[in-house]
Amino acid sequence: MTRGAFAFIAVGLVVYMVASQTQVGWLYLFDSIIWSLLALSAILPGYSLKSLRVEQQVQLPASGLREPSLGGPLEDETTEIRLKVSNIGRLPRYFIKIIADCPFEQPEARRKNFLLTVLKPRSPTVFSYTATCYRRGYYSSSSIILESGGPLGLFVRRRSFKLPLNLTVYPAYYRMGNVPLAGQEWVEWGQGVKSSSASEFYGSRNYQQGDPLKHVHWRNTARTGNFMIKEFEQAQQGSVTVAFDTSRDFGTGRETTLEYSIKIAASLARLATDSGRSIDILAGQMALHNSDWPTAMDYLTRLEVTEKAARADLATVSGASQATVVIVPAVVTGQTQALAKLGGRGRGVVVLLEGFAPDESPEKVISSFGAGNPKIIRCSPGNLETTINELGGALFQNSESSGGAG
Repeated sequence: MTRGAFAFIAVGLVVYMVASQTQVGWLYLFDSIIWSLLALSAILPGYSLKSLRVEQQVQLPASGLREPSLGGPLEDETTEIRLKVSNIGRLPRYFIKIIADCPFEQPEARRKNFLLTVLKPRSPTVFSYTATCYRRGYYSSSSIILESGGPLGLFVRRRSFKLPLNLTVYPAYYRMGNVPLAGQEWVEWGQGVKSSSASEFYGSRNYQQGDPLKHVHWRNTARTGNFMIKEFEQAQQGSVTVAFDTSRDFGTGRETTLEYSIKIAASLARLATDSGRSIDILAGQMALHNSDWPTAMDYLTRLEVTEKAARADLATVSGASQATVVIVPAVVTGQTQALAKLGGRGRGVVVLLEGFAPDESPEKVISSFGAGNPKIIRCSPGNLETTINELGGALFQNSESSGGAG
């Protein structure tokens, strides 16, 4: 009920009292018109919405997506949402307001308002709007509200719909410059290991005591006259390992330690994929090993803050030849020590995220890395792209030294 409805009721009561005192006929007629309009205004809005149906569809542009292979947009890319409002009734509907909630838009632009002046009977009205993908994530549904104020706007009725969206917005990434796509640097990062207990068939060799009989290569055994054992090649360890803290998130909006960590990891995944390599990502409740580009992006898209991190993986990952990138906030957390041990191994590079939390102690965090003396890259809010470019160069430096970037 609106203020106008209260005003109509007040006028109706006053007119009725005056008519009762004066017994003037036309006042009774005028009063009956007022109450009739009030009754119609209360009934018609609900009736108008009863026969309306809403459908929603995401329209990805045929061209223009930065990564079409992912099947969804990246952050800051735009997508089109198509709405179809159908009137299945036998009478037209007028002045229907549509309030659409766009969950992947930036907070101040999530609410979209539209006004349909007329909906013809037994026919749909189709329109669309463009939205910017503000934040990564999987968006399964969104809400649509239809609103009608009837002929006079005295009473407002609303009808809510929860419609499937099924849109995945992937994290943004930056391509690293001045890095080799192939060469000795990549060759040294992770080598396949032959064994008789891995998953991919490689060849055969002579039987040795203790080898499992289920791996006997019977064809080669018959050909050579000696027992031959199938030899497999273990899945190659990821060429790059990236680990970061998901137990806490510092900052606001998209300028947070978790969002920066995810974008850095996505950029490393792109670098590894462009070079025909894989990536290990140690974050969240379950680590990701030997991952390709789509799998890594899907993993990073769904990553959220969790206290249950993959600490066991942090303690056992990689050898000295493995390139390791550790991303830490400038605040000591429950995972700082485990990340420090990992960052001090082999080709270690540490990205220190500072300027996100009120009570930071960057020097204390750096000191936790001890004698490992990894390369230190400092990253502050608004400095992400520069940091990623510097990280690309630091990964391929032969010497390990401490440094910084403001």
